[in-house]
Amino acid sequence: MGSLIDIDIQSATGTNRAYNTTSSVDLLLDDSNNAETALLACPILVANVGEQPATPVLLGAAGLSVEPTVPNSAGNGPKPDQPRATTIIPSVQLEHTETVTQPGPLSLPSLDPISAMREAARIPYTSVRGNQRTQVNFIISHTKDMASGVVEAVHKELAQVEDSYKLELRQTGQGSYLQLTAPVKNIPELIGAAQDIADELISDEPLAVSGIFQEPPTQIDPNSQVILIITQSGEARPRLQSGLGADTITELPENFRQYETKLSNRVYRGLKKAGRLPLSLTLRVNLGYCMLQSYPQGKEIYDYHDFYSMIKNPRASAWLKTSIGNEEIVRRMMDFVRNDVRSPFLPTTNQVTSPAHVLPDYAFEAHSRLAKFNVSITDKSHQGRGDVFYQLSNMTACRVDSNFPDLDILNLSVGKSLDWKLEGFNEERDAKTFPNITRYLGKAKIELKNLDRPHDLDVYPRVRLPTNSIVASNLKNVAVKTVYRFKWKATSYVVQISVNHRWETIASMSAQNMPTIDLGVSVFGEDWDSEDDAAGIVWGDELQYLLEGGDDIMATKGIDRVANFLQTIRDIRNVLEPFF
Repeated sequence: MGSLIDIDIQSATGTNRAYNTTSSVDLLLDDSNNAETALLACPILVANVGEQPATPVLLGAAGLSVEPTVPNSAGNGPKPDQPRATTIIPSVQLEHTETVTQPGPLSLPSLDPISAMREAARIPYTSVRGNQRTQVNFIISHTKDMASGVVEAVHKELAQVEDSYKLELRQTGQGSYLQLTAPVKNIPELIGAAQDIADELISDEPLAVSGIFQEPPTQIDPNSQVILIITQSGEARPRLQSGLGADTITELPENFRQYETKLSNRVYRGLKKAGRLPLSLTLRVNLGYCMLQSYPQGKEIYDYHDFYSMIKNPRASAWLKTSIGNEEIVRRMMDFVRNDVRSPFLPTTNQVTSPAHVLPDYAFEAHSRLAKFNVSITDKSHQGRGDVFYQLSNMTACRVDSNFPDLDILNLSVGKSLDWKLEGFNEERDAKTFPNITRYLGKAKIELKNLDRPHDLDVYPRVRLPTNSIVASNLKNVAVKTVYRFKWKATSYVVQISVNHRWETIASMSAQNMPTIDLGVSVFGEDWDSEDDAAGIVWGDELQYLLEGGDDIMATKGIDRVANFLQTIRDIRNVLEPFF
């Protein structure tokens, strides 16, 4: 499958439209038997090597072709024989004159035509020409039904990007095509977005397909089994049990390289898709326990191959339990993180030199049927002069249905004690969204004593709230969180560890009943918190403002950044999982 881009600059004087008096799309889609001749009538947007604006030109002889995609260094990308929507962009050099000269011999499109368009976009435009509106026709070359379905899906998704662009779905006797009108300077980005969406739809593995990624164990033997630990609620936590005394190694149904490639590709595509949409997303990787919800009942022991096949069944479902551990695990893990000389965790600022000197923040968490609420516990006593008073402030709410589906990626590691999940979700920071909750939390009375020993588990804010309230009866699973943040080694990634004192109800907390203690562990980077209508918009074409690269930071490809980041997540997991 290929996609053709017909670009026509709309001039205020109309002179530029003299190149083509017949609709290029009509030529391409009507009953013409010579597609090559039709292509000759399409003005193609090209740019001079200097600072001249992009100019439409007539093409000489050129043939139609679909470029194969070259797999990247991680082995990703469509297979050589897999159809792919490809933009055909002949490269034409123009002389520095005010009139259009006849083009020289055409060169073939680059192996990555989208990159070629983006390179063209980097050439400086004058402010007048850069804002001049341009018309682009996006056409899928395939069977009528297939092409129409893909074009309609591209139109639906691009319509969410920017309402100042004109996106018009048009019909002909041969099928649908998409007409895009936008400023010249935005055309390469818009074409790239359309191309990426089409590629995802054509791909063998659609992005929207949900599933659980299974990280393969280092090795298994013929006697290895997966045991399901069933909870009272009927959910199950799978754990691998190696065979005793086995001398042979059994081949895995999927090796690590295959798993790594699929996971990297899925995360990369999810981030790129989020980057096309004006979303307000917060990104987090949470560590925890993978809990199976839908699975065959009555069977608790599986051969590894049978378990792998069971999880691959589309009807299998799971979630990540992020409240993990107990008081003993909390003590041992925090002692290692803060005090062990082997600890890879560092302070997030230069104000302290050791993780042992990192002081915690405090927060309050509560759940309703529709949302989870997080509220900071802040000092309102003017930096501690005299008595110290605290209040609940800066509430954020995360609705239960707020996850961005293409960044909702669960990773199961049966050979490890911890699993993890990447989530992109919307946080509502406006107090007006839940006015009753905001007013209720404003009535909190908070006391914090023994600040001279802040790392002891019995030192945390005591929060009291009114119990004779409808709001109180609707808030469950409440927790006071002692929040530590550390840098992972010399990277910019932050590991947040929350020591949680948890109660089932507001009444139990306010009565100062004995809490349960658990941990929450999450990983995030700079610019990972939500901003108004800005998700991947500020992440960069190669995710360079979201994920760290290699030695040549700005030159690292996006897929390689994803692979490096996923390895960092595995490294963090591997350091912490022995405590569980």
